[in-house]
Amino acid sequence: MKIILTGSTGFIGSEILHQCIQHPDISSIVALSRRELPKDVTSNAKLEVIIQQDFTGYSDDVLKRLAGAEACIWALGNATTNPEAGRKANFDTTLAGAETFATSLPLQPDSRKPLRFVYVSGMLAERDQKKTLWFAQEGRRMRGQIEKALVELQKQHNDSITTFIVRPWMVLSKERTAMSAIASVGPSIRVDELAAAAVNIALTGGDSQIVDNGVLVKQGRQMVRLKSKAV
Repeated sequence: MKIILTGSTGFIGSEILHQCIQHPDISSIVALSRRELPKDVTSNAKLEVIIQQDFTGYSDDVLKRLAGAEACIWALGNATTNPEAGRKANFDTTLAGAETFATSLPLQPDSRKPLRFVYVSGMLAERDQKKTLWFAQEGRRMRGQIEKALVELQKQHNDSITTFIVRPWMVLSKERTAMSAIASVGPSIRVDELAAAAVNIALTGGDSQIVDNGVLVKQGRQMVRLKSKAV
């Protein structure tokens, strides 16, 4: 299976990339990145890195290199307090990617299945833009706008794209530390469990378009246990 990945230099995206490389059912990974990835990663034959500075537009050459992908995990995001910059860095880029893949990316030649687009959202994303929020207002509203737009995009192009929205709460390091032990008292998920769940959704889909933290934890832990038994 060929998969597209964004955000591969970030905390979550780098773990997703690591697990994609190790997964036996993934034969090809195309990472769209603003900068080069480490050599110990790019040396893997599965991985192709495309340096993409502008995530709101894709050249014909890039689309040709993405052709045949069956899934995309979108882990790209940028936290900012500037609403205008935040919209461009998050909403505009995510929707441009999803819309392009839905309308301009050829489907896998031997399959008529839509591309699975997995968006890594976050806790308490709020789609109601008029609702009063007491904390993290901009980020929650922005994620809510993106989620709503992705749901509508699937309705318009359900023959070419299926969107999944994963909503992790606090994402913890996979190494157990005193800080992670304290943080795990509340709703949380280890980054390796989140990555495993996201990869599994990209590979197999799911029954629910919205995948909340509890389901991610359960699914991710199961995938991590299966992986450890196989080693």
